[in-house]
Amino acid sequence: MTSRLPRFANVLIVTLACLTAAACQLKRPETIPVRTIEPQMAEPAAAGPKAPNAVPVRLLDTQRRGHIGHALLHQRPDGEVVEDPAWRWSAAPDRYLDTALRYEISAAPGLRPVDSGTAQAVAVTLLSWHLESAGASRLVGAVQLDVTGTDRAIRTQVIRASEAVSAELPGDLAAAAGRLLRRLASDVAGRIPGPPHASR
Repeated sequence: MTSRLPRFANVLIVTLACLTAAACQLKRPETIPVRTIEPQMAEPAAAGPKAPNAVPVRLLDTQRRGHIGHALLHQRPDGEVVEDPAWRWSAAPDRYLDTALRYEISAAPGLRPVDSGTAQAVAVTLLSWHLESAGASRLVGAVQLDVTGTDRAIRTQVIRASEAVSAELPGDLAAAAGRLLRRLASDVAGRIPGPPHASR
């Protein structure tokens, strides 16, 4: 009888410990599922014949400001930029822009993409890529274009563009992003200078 009592006490203690542990488990925090958006870019136009005096261009890899990544950024009316808690880009926007630039330069009759150190070099940096919510929602993008000529002089320009998007996410954000990327790429290609004697 005395040997059963300690065994019963041990079982009772273990049972109480298990019940206490189960009751003390922390509730998992509620997390918002992450959803991704991929810009819808139209198929590139078939490259036509190149002009006899097409400008050779070496396109460097597109860069981005450090804060531009997979997160979808919102700029509030007071200017503060915040990350969207649910929506993400499927890849960093500078990767899409790099693709759009290569399509645009390859299709331009006055530009000939080359991989030569003697050609003028074109570097593009994505400076901003966010939704502005002041008034109607717009997706805004800005790039810095640096053209290093054969004379090693660097010419810098900033190009800014925007596209209207529907208020409810994701809405037409993927299509608007594709249009904005192609527009920025087209503006970059149009601002690459030709040789001094060429009329463009």
